[in-house]
Parts: sequence; structure tokens; C-alpha cells
Amino acid sequence: MKRLFFVFLLTFVLHGMSFAGDFSKYRGVWASNDAEAVITDSVCMFFEKTPKGLRAFLNVPTQNIYSRTTYKDSAFVVETVAPLKLTDEVKTINGTAVRTLRIGDKVMSKVEEIETCKPYEKSRANSKSDVGKCLQEWRLGAKFGKDGDVFMCEVNTNRHMFIYLINPNMIYIRAAATANNDNGTLFFQNIRMMRNNNTGELTSYMAPDNYTVAADNLKIDNSKFNPNACVFNPDGGIYWSLISFTADQIKINGCGETYHVNRIDKFEEYFKYVPYETARLQQ
Repeated sequence: MKRLFFVFLLTFVLHGMSFAGDFSKYRGVWASNDAEAVITDSVCMFFEKTPKGLRAFLNVPTQNIYSRTTYKDSAFVVETVAPLKLTDEVKTINGTAVRTLRIGDKVMSKVEEIETCKPYEKSRANSKSDVGKCLQEWRLGAKFGKDGDVFMCEVNTNRHMFIYLINPNMIYIRAAATANNDNGTLFFQNIRMMRNNNTGELTSYMAPDNYTVAADNLKIDNSKFNPNACVFNPDGGIYWSLISFTADQIKINGCGETYHVNRIDKFEEYFKYVPYETARLQQ
């Protein structure tokens, strides 16, 4: 009898908990003021602020990637760690039960849904009035790969852009809220971990109002777009301005280089297009 009770209790405790490799039930973008996660069927990328510094995790089980990057003592430490554990929880907000996600001691609310799909024919940029939609739609998807100690994962959703890149010359890990229109892209980087041996940059930063940045709509100021340069706004936003476009490629002015956004691209996972404001989840 005691054994049966123990089995029942263990089942109850583990219900709603998932180990790396079973991510689909948690798919989406989740955030709080001290954490953020993007989760697809194949990827879990997680950022957290701790008393000892900022940390980022990348789990891609199909690539055997279980990485943790920690900013500590003015340096980044990259190491392989145990798979993340994800747990469903429910909290009450204004009298309404809201599903949350716990990773470690961080509890986050969902700010965006992600719907995976099969590869599909993406819209063409036949006129300037198509540019904003195409900038959002063409980027949608997840890419990842590993070659020895070098690995990369990029996840772009309808409202966010994430990257986790580790190589000998650079560590580049970030989360950003984004919005697009026919003049270009507004890119608001709320989490940045960067070590660039070429430029000497060493940055570890999470916005103090991280949840608000991740959840709210970005407001584009069209006067900030400049096709000859990227423009840094005092609030932290960066404007990547339209240079030119064809039906299959859009060129925008990034910071120090021209970014090419292509209609036809290869992803490991494909996401369904949802208009920017519709994709926002409100708690």
C-alpha cells in the first residue's frame, strides 16, 4: 500500500515537469524581470539574472548541446551542464488563473505563442508596401548546428529575435524585441552577453524592466529611419533602415554592415506567420 502511494505521489510531482528533449508543450516566449526563455519543439534557450551575474543556457538535444554561459569576475565561462528542467505552474493574476513556466527558481509568464509548421512559400516583396510583412515573415524559424566546440542557435519569432553563438573569437548571446514596417526594423535588445576578441567588447546586460520590453508592443518612430546608417535611439532601440528590395531579398542598413534578409532560407524549424500585434499575449 505504501509503495502504491509513493508511486502515485511521484507521478503527481513529476506531472507537468519536462526534461530537455520534450519541449513542445512549453513552446513560446516566456519572460519576467529577471529571466526569459524561448522554447521551440527542438530548442530551449534560457536567460537568468542571478546575484552572482547573468547566465544563459542552450539545450538542443538533437545536437547534444547542453551549454551554460556565465558572466563571472569580468569574464565568460562556457561549460556543459545537465539538461534544464521545465515545470508548469499556475498563478493568479487579478483573480484569473494564468499558466506560468518555472526553470530553476525563475517563474515566467508567456508573452508570445510560437506555432511550428512545415516549410511553405513565403510572401514576395512585390512593392514597398510588402516590406514590413516580409521582414517579419522571412526571418521566422530556428537554425542550429554544432561543429566540435563551435555551435550556434538562432530563433526568430513574430516579435522576438534570439541568438546563442559560441566560437573561439566570439561569444554572442542575446534576446531582442523587434517590430517591422515598410521603412525597416526596430530592434530592441533587452539581453546581451558579448565577448568580441576583434573589438574588445565585453558586455553582460539584462534590462531592469525585462518583462515589459519582452511583452509590450514596440512603438516605431519613422523619423528615426536613415538608409545611410543604423540609428541608436536614447531608449535603447536601434533602427535598421530599408536600403532596397527585390521580390526575394530586402537590404537594410545594419550597424556597420548591410543586412540581407532573404525570402528563401533554410531553417531546422519553421514558424507560422502571425501579424505583429495579434501575436502579443496579454496577461
